[in-house]
Amino acid sequence: MRPVIDDPEFDVVIIGSGVAGALAAYRLAQNRARVLVLEAGGVAPDSLGRHAMVNSYVTSPSKSPDSPFCGDNILAAQPNPVETGKNYYDYDPAARSTPFLSYYERLVGGSTWHWQGIYIRMLPSDFKMSKYKIGESWPNKQSLPSTLDWPLSYDDLEPWYVDAEYEMGIAGNDKQIEEFFQPRFGAYRSRPYPMPELAPSFLDSQVANAVSGKSLDGIPLRVTNVPHAINSQPYDGRPTCDGRTSCVPLCPTKARYEAVVHVEKALRAGAALRSQAVVTRLELSEDKKRVSRVWYKQWNWSESPTGGSYVLSEEKYTSGKIVILAANGIENAMVLLRSNAANTSGAVGQYLMDHPIKQSFALAPRPLFPFRGPQTTSDIEGFRDGEFRGSLAAFKTSIKNDGWSTNPTAAPRGNVMPAQKGPSDWHPGTLLDYVHNWGYFGKTLRDKIVDHATRQITLNSACEQLPLKENSVSLSEKNDVLGIPRPLIRYRVDNDNGYVRGCFKKVIQLHEAVFEAMGIPANNRVMQRDDDDKDLTYGGSGHIMGTTIMGVDPTKSVVNADCRSHDHSNLFILGSSVFPTGSTANPTSTLAALALRAADKVKVQLRNPTN
Repeated sequence: MRPVIDDPEFDVVIIGSGVAGALAAYRLAQNRARVLVLEAGGVAPDSLGRHAMVNSYVTSPSKSPDSPFCGDNILAAQPNPVETGKNYYDYDPAARSTPFLSYYERLVGGSTWHWQGIYIRMLPSDFKMSKYKIGESWPNKQSLPSTLDWPLSYDDLEPWYVDAEYEMGIAGNDKQIEEFFQPRFGAYRSRPYPMPELAPSFLDSQVANAVSGKSLDGIPLRVTNVPHAINSQPYDGRPTCDGRTSCVPLCPTKARYEAVVHVEKALRAGAALRSQAVVTRLELSEDKKRVSRVWYKQWNWSESPTGGSYVLSEEKYTSGKIVILAANGIENAMVLLRSNAANTSGAVGQYLMDHPIKQSFALAPRPLFPFRGPQTTSDIEGFRDGEFRGSLAAFKTSIKNDGWSTNPTAAPRGNVMPAQKGPSDWHPGTLLDYVHNWGYFGKTLRDKIVDHATRQITLNSACEQLPLKENSVSLSEKNDVLGIPRPLIRYRVDNDNGYVRGCFKKVIQLHEAVFEAMGIPANNRVMQRDDDDKDLTYGGSGHIMGTTIMGVDPTKSVVNADCRSHDHSNLFILGSSVFPTGSTANPTSTLAALALRAADKVKVQLRNPTN
């Protein structure tokens, strides 16, 4: 029997080993704090060399984002403690829910194993959305939080943005900031990027040339470089990107930053890691003002002739002077809800957000040569901010370098295929379609595939989404294989006032303008248009935000500007779950900056517990 220990075993217990948890663990271990990281997933099979994961992907029929990680520790079946996706979520049938299409990994290093590495800051206006008076005339204004303003500003976070960029290694274009982003959006930088930008692709240059001088609603269609957590030159022991266009599902060379980089740095600095450890609940002190223990179960997979099963430990606990909850926007809320913790405001689990995606596909009249470089190297970002945000959402449009790999027909893999050939062979252009429907083989087949693949272009627009109270995560009555409640999702991609629907219409207009400028005939385009009386067609970005929002008022938010719980003095919550609004920026840069800022606050609190 384990004795009850009065003194905490660790200075800091961190739940989650993604970007936020890894950065915080490293900074605190570097400061000689006793740090324990608890991670629900296993360790990716990188010990045999990254070629093992590359081989898993190459030999996988599905080529899914999870396929590189199949192995003894990384299991692909659903539902399981490792990978959580669409079969893991439960939905409330009474909530008019539409699917929440963003999923995540349970894995040491988190979802950065298969992220694109896009590293975009929020804009100054994104922190102060009240100026656009959103929802003031809406009948359902009560669905929005009492304020759409963050309790800190771009100026407050800018030094930490820089700190995170140098810690992780970001490649970006400083001249572009001075010429475009600072004059247009006020988004200044106090230091240059650590590395120069990744080279734009040939496809990028063709789009840029075509839209040069053109605008939509008076907003220039300017093509700008995308900052990346991908090396444009050797950095921190990692090589230069060699442009394989496989960031999702795996960077085969380690040129892209992954959170496991800082997990390893934290371990070298003295931190401890317990993997395959799913936190079940937080135990509170008698007065409810502190977290006294963190309870968890560890799991293993046992092979058997019938296929194997999970072997679960008894529930264990550990303790820390400070506890940092650093999972994602769904799991942070789930841990708190199972613990009845940090929720005197009632806001835990509410305001779930993503960046809904609208895509368009086309076949250009001449080769564009996609499948070179990272999956996105340039954007059209003029619609990231403007007065229009009072009535419709902002968005940014990525020029994709990976052809039609995200096409609904799953080109070029051909998971979905028409029953018979259509009037032309330009679409869907998959291998299966060409062989089965068109009867091509030999040199003809090779020529057709080369011709089609070199002319593919996809435009991908990610739209901001408002924080709506009814979009939420709660505890389902259905359990996972560990006996822990699964997430019950209530989610609608848009509200009744059409904030996203109006944005999607503008997105289609922009896509049409780009294709028109490139001379692509209308019958060589696939546009995801929406009927006003039907549900929207959209994709998920994997950007799970909201659910433990920050704010000044403890009765309406979960954490303060330092990411510390209003309710429990030794509990910090990190990650994009604390975002009060979603902006149009990929969340990693902001959550990384917030994590380093919070780690600094934790250092102070460890030195002075009454602070």
